[in-house]
Amino acid sequence: MNHIIKFLALGFGSGNLRPAPGTWGSLLALLIAIVWSIPLVLIILVAVMGIFICQRAERILEEHDSPRIVFDEMVGMWISVWHVPLMFFPLAFILFRLLDIKKFYPINILQQAPGGLGIMLDDLAAGILTRIIIALIIYFI
Repeated sequence: MNHIIKFLALGFGSGNLRPAPGTWGSLLALLIAIVWSIPLVLIILVAVMGIFICQRAERILEEHDSPRIVFDEMVGMWISVWHVPLMFFPLAFILFRLLDIKKFYPINILQQAPGGLGIMLDDLAAGILTRIIIALIIYFI
């Protein structure tokens, strides 16, 4: 079971890529979203499972909020591009990475939650904020 948790948490291995494993995990998630339009109900289910997966991965890796754990970036990226036209995917990727890396308020506070919840919340917030910005851009053009 630990091997499966680690495989998922490390984004099918993308979390081992250097530099910037979060960017590699986000890119893999974007490629998956290009191939498969992930339903919102599945994104929500995977986000909830992510709390458990990331919490367990911390223990397996013996490292708090390890940069190798990219499951949270993957879910955040899927939120960012959910039901978005393909032409906006590059913009969503850039916005999501900016928000995830810079962790503007209130995203920075969410990361302080304990364990897997803290690992997931900041990326979920970055994904939701990215999705809102993309929706506004689409609406106004």
